[in-house]
Amino acid sequence: MSEVNRSLFDTCDLLEGASIQYGPNSSRVYLMSMKQAEPARLPAAMYQLAKAQGYGKLIAKVRQCESEHFFNHGFTEEARLPGYYPAIGESEGGSASIHEDALLLGAYLDSERQIDTKAAEHEKVLTLAHNNLSKVTSAPHWQVIPLDEVYVEEMAHLYREVFPSYPFPIHEASYLLETMSDNVSYFGIKHQGRLIALASAEQDLDNMAVEMTDFATSPEFRGLQLAAALLNKMESCMEQLGFRQAFTIARAGSVGMNRTFAKHGYHYQGRLINNTQISGQIESMNIWCKPLCVEKTK
Repeated sequence: MSEVNRSLFDTCDLLEGASIQYGPNSSRVYLMSMKQAEPARLPAAMYQLAKAQGYGKLIAKVRQCESEHFFNHGFTEEARLPGYYPAIGESEGGSASIHEDALLLGAYLDSERQIDTKAAEHEKVLTLAHNNLSKVTSAPHWQVIPLDEVYVEEMAHLYREVFPSYPFPIHEASYLLETMSDNVSYFGIKHQGRLIALASAEQDLDNMAVEMTDFATSPEFRGLQLAAALLNKMESCMEQLGFRQAFTIARAGSVGMNRTFAKHGYHYQGRLINNTQISGQIESMNIWCKPLCVEKTK
């Protein structure tokens, strides 16, 4: 398969010193990390970039103490991650009780995009995700393994099989190889020598939080709790590394993925409306998070 045009995918860049993603597929500018930027300068800069590119949405992940600058420019809260940030001035060994929420704030240049036309369906998905939750049981016959550079061709093949399109070029082995050196760990399940499921743990080392993401299961193996097996292993590995919070951004229309996280003790924290282009259409995304049980070392 020839490599696709990467200009169609999200670009990672700096804006006024802050870390952003932006691209035409999801038609948005996403502020991921303030870094050393001045918060008051970001809202106007984001609007300017989005207008220049013709994008329909802005999304910003910011500390609660920085949010007023964004509210003053028409942003509203869509979701939050409780206790995501250590308090400013706290060291890594500081009190675990002193943390600050991350707010996910949205603003729209396209007024129609802020309307969730599938709101009723999405609420039904949440209800189904929470109904009759049973304790997660392990599936010993599915062995989850870490995936390194040896597996990138297989990984890219499975992502192509599952996702016709995606915000990032996960269909390319070269891109997956790049991410492995950028704090992204991959895990997979093989059956009879074939990779049938995989997911990634995208690590925020500054805040010791990890996003559980990019779950993909070969269509013929769905319904076998493979995502649950992956999540179990990923959580265990991230806890051992000292990560204190896990979160995910799940497709709001997927009962299976939302239910997987609900069963694992994740808490629903809001919805990003018409936020992400996956498989050819802009989809709303649910935010779920969970504190991890960090192992104490002597």
